[in-house]
Amino acid sequence: MIKSLIHSMIVCPDMEKNYPRITHGAGPYIFDEEGKRYLDGSSGSSSVSNLGHGLSEIGEVISEQIGKIAILPTHVFSSAIVEEYLSELVDFAPKGFTRAWTVMSGSEAVENAIKLALQYHQLMGSQRYKIISRWSTYHGNSIFTLDVGGMKFRRQRFIQWMNNFPHIAPAYLYRKPAELSEEEYVQQLADEFESCITREGADTIAAFIAEPVVAAALGAVPPPQGYFEKISSICKKYGILFIVDEVLTGFGRTGKNFGIENFNVVPDIIATGKGISAGYYPLSAIIASEKVMEPFIKKNEAFMGGHTFTCNPVAAAVGKHVLKLIKRDSIVENSRVMGELLKKKLETLYKYDIVGDVRGLGLFCGVEFVMDKVTKAPFPASYNISKLIGEKVIKRGVVLYPGKGSVDGVLGDHVMIVPPLTIKEEQVDEIVNALEESIIEVQNEIAKSAKL
Repeated sequence: MIKSLIHSMIVCPDMEKNYPRITHGAGPYIFDEEGKRYLDGSSGSSSVSNLGHGLSEIGEVISEQIGKIAILPTHVFSSAIVEEYLSELVDFAPKGFTRAWTVMSGSEAVENAIKLALQYHQLMGSQRYKIISRWSTYHGNSIFTLDVGGMKFRRQRFIQWMNNFPHIAPAYLYRKPAELSEEEYVQQLADEFESCITREGADTIAAFIAEPVVAAALGAVPPPQGYFEKISSICKKYGILFIVDEVLTGFGRTGKNFGIENFNVVPDIIATGKGISAGYYPLSAIIASEKVMEPFIKKNEAFMGGHTFTCNPVAAAVGKHVLKLIKRDSIVENSRVMGELLKKKLETLYKYDIVGDVRGLGLFCGVEFVMDKVTKAPFPASYNISKLIGEKVIKRGVVLYPGKGSVDGVLGDHVMIVPPLTIKEEQVDEIVNALEESIIEVQNEIAKSAKL
């Protein structure tokens, strides 16, 4: 037990457990006080440490900027470093994006993206206010973003504070109705979206928000072919803004600059974070299209948003340097190449009875575990299969990101594999070997228990 810590579900959750203390990191590895080395296959808190650990040059960038100015009275001043960074950030985004604004966390980025969408509609003379999202998706941990998101077990404790924005089904190809083809399944999802719009009233819907690849809630689930094209078309039909949550999928994670670029559509607003600073400084951002910014500019109307560390110069210096390293070291391309290799090697795990699905894009992969491969029946929640596999993988010197609830919010086990985007083939092998050995061990334990 750590006496001074408020234990939480993502920070040393077990009060009775003695957690290893990490002393330092180097590249894709972190090291504890006993000298044990772990390959960080979760990239910090899931898809953050995209460039690996121990980059002293970023520390030098931070020190240099702090020596100049650490925070501004932004209501009366700007700075070159902030302006330069925002310009480079916009250039890194898909074509058509013209303005950006930074905050500190993914939750803040999502909430401010939604605020921007709301104010856009107000400037356009509309009172639209509802946000449609999907069940089994995560958009942040503030009360508001939990309400917009669809992770039922995270929402449940705070349900009395929520307004219950409308939700539709996730695009979850592995668990589509067996009688539907992929094309029919996509059409069913699109029809559900359009029905939700008409039921709620199109003139009340401000935006639709989605992760390009669903992360923690489902475990690296990309959409079926053609899904986002249909969703984007419906948004345009009803004048609804399309917000893409790129908090985990941005900055090369899926083998593209941004995850949505894999699907031939361009959203209206991007909310992004995590890998934006490679974990070296709290930073997130919203990036807005020319269409969204047009009424603000035409009416000289300021965005109604603000935080103490908005457009912070130290964060800008770090973000600027991270973009430099991403381009210099061909990080996005390495993510694509190593991601294809990782997925191919993970697919060899299908030979094991409990491996139901392997999925992902780039270095954003997931494995789902099932009790029956034919029916896809999940394990009982009490088995804690994903947690058990995660613990066994750690003993083998690899850290992954276990999750549960992918089937109905309670049932369903998966692990995400999201290593630093700098990894090499031998480290891909290290991850897959550790996971395979752990799966074998868990299968044997299940078989042994069944015989008792």
